[in-house]
Amino acid sequence: MMDFTLAAKLAFSGARELKNEDVCFVGIGVPSDAAVLAKHTHAPDMTLIYESGVIGADPLVPPLSTGSPSVADGALMITDGLTVFSELQAGRINVGLLSAAQVDRRGNLNSTVIGSYESPKLRMVGSGGAHDIACLAGRLVILMPHDPRRFVQNVDFITSPGTDAEARKKLGLGGGPSALVTERARFSFETGFARLSAIMPGYSEEDAVEDIPWSFDKSENFEVVSAFPENDVETARRRLEHLF
Repeated sequence: MMDFTLAAKLAFSGARELKNEDVCFVGIGVPSDAAVLAKHTHAPDMTLIYESGVIGADPLVPPLSTGSPSVADGALMITDGLTVFSELQAGRINVGLLSAAQVDRRGNLNSTVIGSYESPKLRMVGSGGAHDIACLAGRLVILMPHDPRRFVQNVDFITSPGTDAEARKKLGLGGGPSALVTERARFSFETGFARLSAIMPGYSEEDAVEDIPWSFDKSENFEVVSAFPENDVETARRRLEHLF
C-alpha cells in the first residue's frame, strides 16, 4: 500500500465505513472518492446524494463542487437543495460523509475560521451543508488526512457539532460521529471521545497516532487491517484515476 498516494489510501479507508443499504449525503473531495469506490465494490445499492439536489448520483469524473455537472451522471433524480435537505431533516439519510480543516477528539469539525472568529488568521468556506449533515444524518463518518495541523484539542470554531450526546438528545439530533478515518487509522466514538479502533495497511500503532495531541485508549473491537481488498484497488485504478 505504501506506493499509493495518501488520497488513495484515505479513499480505501473511508469506503470501508459504507454499507450497501446506506443512503449517503456526500461531501466533495475524498468523501466523494470514498463513496464512489464503495458503490463500485461492496455497496452497489448505496444511494449517493449531493447537496446541489442530485439523488442517486454516480459521477464519472471527480466533482470539483456540489454543482459540478458530473454529479448528475447516472442520477436517479435531479431536484434542488431544498428537497435533499428536506429528506435529511425527515430522517431519510442515514449517513453523512464529511471532511474539514480541523477536528477535535469529540468529533467537532471546523471549516469556518482558523484563529478567532472576530479576527481570524484564515477565513474559510464555511459550513455549506456540513452543519446540517452533522446534525441530522443518522451517523457521521469524518475523513481527514493525517496532517497534525488538522487535529487539535479544541477546534477554533464549531462548524459541525460532534459527540455531545446529552445536547444531541435534547435537540433531537442524529447520532453524530461514528468514525474518524485517516489514511493511517480509524477512530471510533463509543465513549464520546475518539478511540483507536483500527490501523490501516502499512502503518504501525505509533504511526496511527503520531503528532495527534490527544490521549487514546483502544476500542474493544480494535483491529489491524492487513490489506485492502484487491477489488477495491483495481476498481479505484479504473474509476478514480486521479488518485494515482
